[in-house]
Amino acid sequence: MGRLGSGLLLLCLFGAASAQNLIQNGHFNGPVGACDTFNIPAGSTLIPGWTVTVGNVDWYTGPPCGWATRRRAGPNSIDLVGDAAGGIGGIQQSFGTVPGRSYLVMFDLAGNYGGDPPAVKPLQVKVAGVTKNYMFDTTGKGQFSMGWTHVKFAFVATSSMTTLEFVSDVSGFGGPDNAGAVIASVGVFAQ
Repeated sequence: MGRLGSGLLLLCLFGAASAQNLIQNGHFNGPVGACDTFNIPAGSTLIPGWTVTVGNVDWYTGPPCGWATRRRAGPNSIDLVGDAAGGIGGIQQSFGTVPGRSYLVMFDLAGNYGGDPPAVKPLQVKVAGVTKNYMFDTTGKGQFSMGWTHVKFAFVATSSMTTLEFVSDVSGFGGPDNAGAVIASVGVFAQ
């Protein structure tokens, strides 16, 4: 193998090493119920790698019970607002980082189209002092046409442990408030 070939091989190996997902269980695999698991309360660690931080959340499998995620995401997703939790729910995970290093957060975003207000589902993402706010409109969406969007943003680590938190808050919109922003395929990668 020539120098160019060796250099390309090293570049590929180095690139693969830096592409390691720092998030444990970003596809929300685990002992989800046969047809979804609802109302997982604050403080729960039922979803491997994740802690429910506020309200409660719903853990969805794919069809026929839940909705279809993007093909690369795997079948599972999290509706960040469960039932009877006051219209709010959130999850978080902590992971090791290097202070001063840049990282990229990536995830798929949709919303529970189930008809509970509001049609536009809010999502707040917090990491290392950075807060990002997103909105997802569920108008015209359905089980097999969720309208998933891919979200990504960068942050700089400020300590050796960093926490990534997702919260959807639909409280104050009337109705049962049990359908929020939905996430799947979460990843954090060193840049």
